Amino acid sequence: MKIRTFGVFIRDAINSIKRNSVMSLASVLSVICALIIVGVVMAIAINVNFITDQIEENLELKVFLENDVSEAQKQSIYKAINEMESVIEVTYQSKQEALDAFRKTLGDENSVLISGYTAENSPLPASYIVKFEHADDIAPAGDYLNLLEGVREAVYGEDTVNALLSFNKLINAATWIVLAILSVIAVFIIFNTVKLTVFSRRNEIGIMKYIGATNAYIRFPFIIEGMLLGIFGAGFSVLMLRNLYYFVVGMLRGTTSVLPLGESLAPAGLVIGQISMVFIAYGILLGAIGSSFSIKKFLKV
Repeated sequence: MKIRTFGVFIRDAINSIKRNSVMSLASVLSVICALIIVGVVMAIAINVNFITDQIEENLELKVFLENDVSEAQKQSIYKAINEMESVIEVTYQSKQEALDAFRKTLGDENSVLISGYTAENSPLPASYIVKFEHADDIAPAGDYLNLLEGVREAVYGEDTVNALLSFNKLINAATWIVLAILSVIAVFIIFNTVKLTVFSRRNEIGIMKYIGATNAYIRFPFIIEGMLLGIFGAGFSVLMLRNLYYFVVGMLRGTTSVLPLGESLAPAGLVIGQISMVFIAYGILLGAIGSSFSIKKFLKV
């Protein structure tokens, strides 16, 4: 396709939007409303994934050892841990180190409660502290290690891990469902907008077909029109979501009771960056699909 021809198509699309300004505006506003809902759900999903990653970094499996565990058993347990997939760090904590850590947790005022304990008579066992790359690998690892000789118990925040994984899956599923529903709505809106334009020019389309214009030549300006409507809707949606996200994050950080939550939210650049890329592609695709369907019937002349 020649650049000059493409320029003509763009000019025709812009003129068509101007001629049907009221309907075009209604179409853009409807797309904005649909995309803002999608954007809010996407922002929640991005933040859930972001917070999940932060929590996963702090999740750990503690493998407590029996008091009479032998060195050979220790080495066997250590080897079994390192052979597991997604293990990123293994730290051995002796009985003395466990006692010192507990004393530090209690603080100076309450450390008197364990003042009589030493490494020899400490009720706290030695352990391996294991960190994983993925939270869903912790449970099967704990079940396996509990079967090994020399292991008293392998423990982890089971409720936290299960709740985290379930919530993450729920949010991701909800995102796709909302995206699918609103995609249909947006395509329908653009379809009807472009259809009005096509209907008003049906005689012109018939003449163009009669003198030999190809379907592609006739269709392209309308597809560009739909794509432009989608891009306009996507652009305004991103700007509005950007301001909304900054407002929400600022509000959370300005409230003492939810300060940690506000601080752990995903950076605005990350959220808006991902939403922008999706929305521009999404707007172009929706516009092209809606326009293609709307003109199909009128090309059968």
